[in-house]
Amino acid sequence: MATDLLTKIRGEIELRLRELRPMLVEHEHLLAAAATVEEEIRAAKGRAADATSRNGVGPGRVRAPRGAAQEAIVAALEHGSHTVSELAVVTAVSGPSIRQSLRRLVVAGTVTRAEREGKPAYALSSPRR
Repeated sequence: MATDLLTKIRGEIELRLRELRPMLVEHEHLLAAAATVEEEIRAAKGRAADATSRNGVGPGRVRAPRGAAQEAIVAALEHGSHTVSELAVVTAVSGPSIRQSLRRLVVAGTVTRAEREGKPAYALSSPRR
């Protein structure tokens, strides 16, 4: 009787092991995939830190192409004269970047400076076509 009970228990255990083996294999595959993802995250963070130290732009931020601020300012000025604060709203460029770009554009002769209601306003020197 004891041997019959042990044989029955052994059969149940073997049956349960056969059911669980595929799950164990899947678990091992998931662990390997998680390790790969962790490595990729660490590598991406390292690349982001390297990029930040090279160009001064933080992670998740992309540097605009060279001259993009000037192009945006000129495009806005095609519709009339604007102050620096108006250009900041229209172009979504920071005030310091706008001022620096405007200085360059004035020196190049693309933009002229005038007064409007006591504030400096900027307009295109000649309409672009």
